[in-house]
Amino acid sequence: MATAPHETAPPREGDMSGSAQAHLRAALTGSIFAMSVLAYLGSHDTTLLKAVATVAGTGLVVFFGEVYAGLLSASLASVRKLPRAEIRHEVSACSMAAAPGLLAGAFLVLADALGSTTAIAVDVALWLGVLTLTGLSILEAHGSHRSLLVRIGSVAVSVLIGVGIIVLKALLH
Repeated sequence: MATAPHETAPPREGDMSGSAQAHLRAALTGSIFAMSVLAYLGSHDTTLLKAVATVAGTGLVVFFGEVYAGLLSASLASVRKLPRAEIRHEVSACSMAAAPGLLAGAFLVLADALGSTTAIAVDVALWLGVLTLTGLSILEAHGSHRSLLVRIGSVAVSVLIGVGIIVLKALLH
């Protein structure tokens, strides 16, 4: 669900908008799903077409699931019909959940065109996923008013999640 969180304090200068937070959260979710699918694919002998269809298709499924959950939740919480602007906001924010899977699929196609094997491309895509999680976490930490230690910790946890997915892939292989 990519709707903006409820604010308890007035926004401060430099605060990230609720929309930007929703986009980042959806991109983080999509990245973790894409990496999980890549880890699964990397543990199996698979074709390029199957790998691309699986990771890109998962991105689309995550997008539709996020949109459905967000709109269902918003409609159940309201006595009125959802305004078009709210529906557009939800779809826009959730689109970022599909982006990592679609980008991973595009990367696999590019790697194949450059002569890489699917297995190597999947491994590289996983490490690019770690970089993506790290970058998104840095953006989110930058917009946070938490202590420096908490912000550094949140980035470190994202790196650990990404590396953990790669370790899981290695254990499965």
